[in-house]
Amino acid sequence: MDLKKWHVFLAVAKFGNFTKAGEELGYTQSGITQMMKNLEREVGFPLFNKTNHGISLSPEGNSLLPSIRNLIASSESLKQEISFLKGAERGTLKIGTYTSCSIHWIPKIIREFQKNNPGILFDIIEGHENEIADWVLNYKVDIGFCSYQKNQTADFIPVHNDEMLAILPKGHPFAEYKEIPLELFQNAPFIICEYTYNTDIHQILKKYDIHPDIKYTMNNDFSILSMVEHNLGISILPELVIRGRTGNFEVRPLTPYVYRELGMAVHPSHDWSPAMKIFIRYAKEYLLA
Repeated sequence: MDLKKWHVFLAVAKFGNFTKAGEELGYTQSGITQMMKNLEREVGFPLFNKTNHGISLSPEGNSLLPSIRNLIASSESLKQEISFLKGAERGTLKIGTYTSCSIHWIPKIIREFQKNNPGILFDIIEGHENEIADWVLNYKVDIGFCSYQKNQTADFIPVHNDEMLAILPKGHPFAEYKEIPLELFQNAPFIICEYTYNTDIHQILKKYDIHPDIKYTMNNDFSILSMVEHNLGISILPELVIRGRTGNFEVRPLTPYVYRELGMAVHPSHDWSPAMKIFIRYAKEYLLA
């Protein structure tokens, strides 16, 4: 099987555009088009749909996506194994991560890792709670730095309990409390990120039967901070998100103590490449120290 064509297939699926895929991989647009036509002839069905907005995967192409990612990941693992045995460590690790983890953890782990493994490159993709474990299961990434979700089927290596904290505008009446009872959030104007049933904040509010008045739903935690600073509501955010940040907001612990469990999600097959095994060891040494 010609893996080169499947690499191109994944690039087209990623960018939704033959020209951008070609720029990424060093091919002309006509070269990409011809390769994908040949690939469709080989498999015997269309892999893409063309629309006015670009190119999307056909239902058949979308069904193949996890298997192709698995194929590419297995090929990468084999190449790494061979290079490690030859003493010339080469390869790429794909990491999915929360923005907060990529800011505070990932650079330090990579710096220590690359002291002894300089030939390993990294592809870092930032995502949300509902994405990263699925990326691991679908072989989009090798390792996912995320929070534990009860319904996820990826294996999970816990490394840190990240305290959840109340975030208030400066001078908010709740700031008089040293610790803010969760029940004060009942019906309070609230700003949240991705309010779906399995997110960390949803699980906490559900556990304690708290129903805030959700005024705004943002697409990332740092936008929430800005909204709080402008006195548009209050929120609850993890300590790792606000670590090292200052601004026109105040932070208070919650009572009872609540947290999200952060760790590394990995595929349950445990078909780890040599670089994955070493990186996980470095990550655990750093985060569990």
